[in-house]
Amino acid sequence: MKKVILTSFGLLAAVYGMSQPTLTYAKHGLQAGDVHQTRKVTTAEPGASGAGVVWDFSACEIIGAVQTEALASSGSHTTVRNDGNVIFQFDVTPYGNDYYGYAAGSYSIVYENPVLKTRYPFGFLDQHSGELSGYIAQGQSKTPLEGAYSSEADAYGTLKLPNGVTLSSVLRVKTTETQKRLYGSTTVSTTEVKYLWYAQDFRYPVFVTIQHYADQPDGPKSLSKSSYLNIATLSAPQAPAGSVASEQPTGNADLPEVAYSIFPNPVQDAAAISYTLPYEAKVSVAVYTIASVCVRKIVNNELQTPGEYTYSYTPATPGTYFVRFAFGDEVFIEQIVKK
Repeated sequence: MKKVILTSFGLLAAVYGMSQPTLTYAKHGLQAGDVHQTRKVTTAEPGASGAGVVWDFSACEIIGAVQTEALASSGSHTTVRNDGNVIFQFDVTPYGNDYYGYAAGSYSIVYENPVLKTRYPFGFLDQHSGELSGYIAQGQSKTPLEGAYSSEADAYGTLKLPNGVTLSSVLRVKTTETQKRLYGSTTVSTTEVKYLWYAQDFRYPVFVTIQHYADQPDGPKSLSKSSYLNIATLSAPQAPAGSVASEQPTGNADLPEVAYSIFPNPVQDAAAISYTLPYEAKVSVAVYTIASVCVRKIVNNELQTPGEYTYSYTPATPGTYFVRFAFGDEVFIEQIVKK
């Protein structure tokens, strides 16, 4: 079943539904005090680039334990420390995130000029690139390195995650970093390509795939791949604890589409949350805060017959909320803003 948005405010809703997200310092800059957690999933291919892409990673399986990155202030830098006690150093400004390298015990990589990891604002088709130079320090020895890096917002669209959540207005950023390490007369080349998917109101990427290429002078080229899910999406408004799983009649691939709308949005007072159900199904509609706290269950796993349904909802305080729609086994999430 495809997602269709039918609204009474026409073109405005169509533009919103196809809006192109933009990374900003206020919403996506690294923030000291945050704890960012991920879990490894079975490897996913990055998929297509362009506008209006649908990436379906719903078949990926979560296979790894929770991996934690803790952010803190250290002098003029923001540090990111992971479970392996590797410390990454950034200078976070309204212009972007400058990366200075990392340290893991006695081993470290130092960039003589910082690598611009992210620039703000950064939207679809934006890109930047540069050269890098520095050294690898291990004990008392230093190995020179040089290379290049680039970053491009190469796609936006809809992302289907392994935990059953579908996110719209997702921006994908592709980053590439190539290093040449000079060991005397021998050069070892590595290239790391990352695809990072950013969703509205999630500060950190919701999904990441990494492709790492290594070119050893006396051996074959190697390629390793990995993929990670931001576990904040596991507690996002999609499958609240204690909820009953929705059921849908068999043959749902041939069922007609469900149309739904939220109007007005942004809202000052009350918003009309409406949908047209063309078949009998169990329906749940609930409103969540950004912190994934359910603030209103509008429809609670109720078996409904075909027809048009409208409910009035007034957010208690200004801010951004999520409305979770579940029609049978299809789950969709839309943002609602209270002025």
